[in-house]
Amino acid sequence: MAAIGSYYEVLALNYLLNTTAVTRPTTWGMNLSLGAPNATSASEIATGSGITRQTVGFGTAIFGGGIGTASNSSAVTFGPINTAGTISGAQLWDSTASSGAGNMLFYGTLASARTMASGDSISFAIGALSCTLQ
Repeated sequence: MAAIGSYYEVLALNYLLNTTAVTRPTTWGMNLSLGAPNATSASEIATGSGITRQTVGFGTAIFGGGIGTASNSSAVTFGPINTAGTISGAQLWDSTASSGAGNMLFYGTLASARTMASGDSISFAIGALSCTLQ
């Protein structure tokens, strides 16, 4: 997930550049999107589809090639989906609650969109998801 959500941009700037109190998330939830997400629109899949936010953890960030990166430290599985559709992207949230709750931190598009039929699941292996800052 290569892009930063609007909420997190403000949070990071306040943390780094002034004395505004910043509350660090205590849980991170990931969800998928049917459309291409952007800084203000997640295109998050609705809970009724059989897809719900999944808890995800990240390892210690590393720096290399001018980029800071943190990758998922546990596998993440979604599904089975009950409505066919094409998964185009994903988002990272400061909440594992149902879609529409919390604040989007990062978002990005999948390397290749995945067309899912009813009953399909999709999994992301350890290290397959990366959040970057450069």
